[in-house]
Amino acid sequence: MHSSSQLRILFVCLGNICRSPAAEIVCRTALKRAELAGRVLVDSCGTASYHVGSKPDSRMLAALNRAGFGYDGHRARQLKQSDGMHFDLVIPQDAENLRDVQRVLHGSTAKVLPMSRWFPTGCTLQEVPDPYYGEEADFDAVVRLLADSMPQLVEELRAGISV
Repeated sequence: MHSSSQLRILFVCLGNICRSPAAEIVCRTALKRAELAGRVLVDSCGTASYHVGSKPDSRMLAALNRAGFGYDGHRARQLKQSDGMHFDLVIPQDAENLRDVQRVLHGSTAKVLPMSRWFPTGCTLQEVPDPYYGEEADFDAVVRLLADSMPQLVEELRAGISV
């Protein structure tokens, strides 16, 4: 755990405008509901610099809104090596970003675990699919998958996940 009493979690995808900010927003809401918000800091970033400074994709914001999650002012940023020292747990959304995170954070103290670790029982997906080139339903499916996965993550945090 980080030197402070707060656990620090970083969600990661490619551009930080779809999956990882959605995971950040959904996780923050789940933590509030579980009364763990003050004990866990949540952030997100991307492995690529394509969208640095941008708001999340409007289609993802619409999907989050339809599912009852609000926009929190997030702006895209790129993963940097120092994130490996600042965060306790880094959660890439897919296999490609998992490899990129491991490369960038090589030698850091952060534990890197794929989002799929917390997928609900029976889920056949191996990663959070990228909805960027998809349709509205693809964005809704990602939000649903993340919302269905967060209780599992929050329970591990509550139980004192070893990071």
